[in-house]
Amino acid sequence: MKLLKPDIRNHGWGRMQLIFIFLLFTIGSGCKKESGHRFPLAEEFNINETQLIEAFDEMQNVNGSISLIVSRSGVIVAEEYYNYNGYGADSIKNVMSVTKSFTGVLIGLAIEKGFIGSVHDSIFTYLDGVVDFPDNTRKNITIDQLLKMSAGHIWNGTSPESIFSDWMQSDNQLQYIIDLPLAFDPGTEFNYSDGASHLLSVIITEATGQNTLDFAIGNLFNPLDINDYEWVKDPDGYPYGPANLRILPRDMVKFGNLILNQGMYEGKQIVPSSWINEMTTTKISFAHNVGYSSEYGYQIWIGYSGGHKHIMAMGWGGQFIMIVPDNELVVTATCWTSGITWEQAGENWSSIIDIIVNKIFPAVY
Repeated sequence: MKLLKPDIRNHGWGRMQLIFIFLLFTIGSGCKKESGHRFPLAEEFNINETQLIEAFDEMQNVNGSISLIVSRSGVIVAEEYYNYNGYGADSIKNVMSVTKSFTGVLIGLAIEKGFIGSVHDSIFTYLDGVVDFPDNTRKNITIDQLLKMSAGHIWNGTSPESIFSDWMQSDNQLQYIIDLPLAFDPGTEFNYSDGASHLLSVIITEATGQNTLDFAIGNLFNPLDINDYEWVKDPDGYPYGPANLRILPRDMVKFGNLILNQGMYEGKQIVPSSWINEMTTTKISFAHNVGYSSEYGYQIWIGYSGGHKHIMAMGWGGQFIMIVPDNELVVTATCWTSGITWEQAGENWSSIIDIIVNKIFPAVY
């Protein structure tokens, strides 16, 4: 259709009309530009933006909150950083017990590459000479039992009665774990244990000939384009299997998508899909509910909400990687932990998981 130019030479009202139209388009286009959505990708990825905003606003009110990221189908739909103590998008953060899930993936890679024979191998196979075993029962604890938190020794890692601090202050941290009294027969009951996860790191190191961090760099971090990290080591030089890995929030998202995509990253199989299936299949259940979860796989939590299975790597004080396979959803969060009390850590942890499960999950359709 040909656009006709109006003749306004003899019509003052025509000139005013043009000015009005010009202002209308200018103001209209300006409004459109300035009223941009806070999360413009939400609608495209079928997430209710209003509910998403409510969740992020609530996260701002959590004391010490650092980051919250929502990713769907491999795309980051929403992310915010709260600059607590200067921590932002480019700050590596101690992800606390989220570390355990990284350790679990590395065990699978060590098996795939032939360094570890099987999850049914005894820990004695790899730790003989590293620690002294007081009896055959402890010698026969298996990697499987460490992975699913059923090694039998006391720990109570999900409660203030955890012996984590005593362990960290012990003269010989490895021997401390082995010498702990057995509260039940190995393989029979769930007891969340940092000691079990640390033995997994020692096994990786002894089996591969590389410490866990070096093995992770070559086989997990580099393939995932994770380039900023620190992993604190114990006095014997073993990276801590249960905690103290420091990475970027966006790299937590990469790890979550690795789990979501059955070990694939950017079209390449980084971790065998069979191992991801093993990790995220219920290995043991427990009567008490731990933060929307009553099941555990291999170094990772499993729960259900809104009719969907969710998989969780989570750490003290409010560190989370939460995956909902049905919805191709990954949500990550970090929160400040240094110098806070157990009570404050518990409040932050509870507040953040409530935001994720009860605010973000229902926003997805």
